[in-house]
Amino acid sequence: MTQYKNKFATHTNIMEKYRDFNRDRRAGVHAYKSDGTTVPLTSVKLSQVEFVAGLWRVQNPFPHKIQMVRDKQFVLVEKLPHVEKNLFEFYLAQSVYENCYGPLLGAYYYVAKYTTDQGTYWSYGNTIEQARAFLGIKLYDEYMGLIHAHACKNQFAHQKK
Repeated sequence: MTQYKNKFATHTNIMEKYRDFNRDRRAGVHAYKSDGTTVPLTSVKLSQVEFVAGLWRVQNPFPHKIQMVRDKQFVLVEKLPHVEKNLFEFYLAQSVYENCYGPLLGAYYYVAKYTTDQGTYWSYGNTIEQARAFLGIKLYDEYMGLIHAHACKNQFAHQKK
């Protein structure tokens, strides 16, 4: 299972976290769990806790792979059988948000994916149509020069006359 670093964590590097964790273990400090209970720091591993808002917090397990789509985190729930002539792949996905106990699953979205020789492009929306449109716009922006060179070559020839 992948361990994700909590974006609210105080420590910016592992050595600082390790130092403070060991100091607080020796001092008998407890870590808070998401259900409101506490456990001694001596009963958890360094990788299981983060120091957030002045307290050690046990991070909830998150067994899902996170996919970044336009700078937003998603978990791809299932690939949809929806097929179009544009060769986009579509997925039902859940957004990911975070609290002091780690990542959580949020609202459902549709995600579109298109793989080219230059890379994979992603987009999301509230509907398949939105995901398709946003991905189409991204591809147009990326390949505008190619599109214009091919689609408008006769127009360019007329303009030179």
